[in-house]
Amino acid sequence: MRLLGPASEEEMIAVFLRGELDSGRYGKKLRTLLARDRRTEDLLRRPDLGDVEANAYRRRLLEEHRAYERRDGLFGGFPQQVEWFRAALERDEVLDILYIDWDWWLELSGGTRRPRDAARRIVEAEGADATAAEHEPLAAALQTTPPPPELIAVTTTARTPLVLVEGHARLTAYALFPDYLPAKLEILLGVSDEMPRWCQF
Repeated sequence: MRLLGPASEEEMIAVFLRGELDSGRYGKKLRTLLARDRRTEDLLRRPDLGDVEANAYRRRLLEEHRAYERRDGLFGGFPQQVEWFRAALERDEVLDILYIDWDWWLELSGGTRRPRDAARRIVEAEGADATAAEHEPLAAALQTTPPPPELIAVTTTARTPLVLVEGHARLTAYALFPDYLPAKLEILLGVSDEMPRWCQF
């Protein structure tokens, strides 16, 4: 793993929301909130991080959508102070990222939280209600322009383990179809020695 340079919390928020916008589970709610506020999807798909008002709106949106500011739900116990970076991971490092400690991902992976185990169980038809075929377009999107949103992961200064914050369906697809992965994949990485307090770490 190589750190490429600093990133901002505003960038992480924008990438998180863009990823959720395309989610079958969360996209509808986000589009409803955007429509209510008379905002377009461009605010999430093509964010201008230099626009202070747009950054503030996205932060409010993530709070309403996922209780980010309150540090509740998915973000329960998430540290207030996190250093964000862009990082390049090799293929094996990408597939070593752990899922969150959430029932669905525990079931899919057989309790290990490892994407490779989830992929094996899906192929063997052991894992929940997921199929390999439905995941391939997510992996193939790595070769499109523009590419899919970056995975968002977090860790401590020891840099182990890496735990995924956003991008679980995509990471599962990459484990099922690793040939689509480039030699190095750029992700957003949050670092804090308080990260073990996060409820999903």
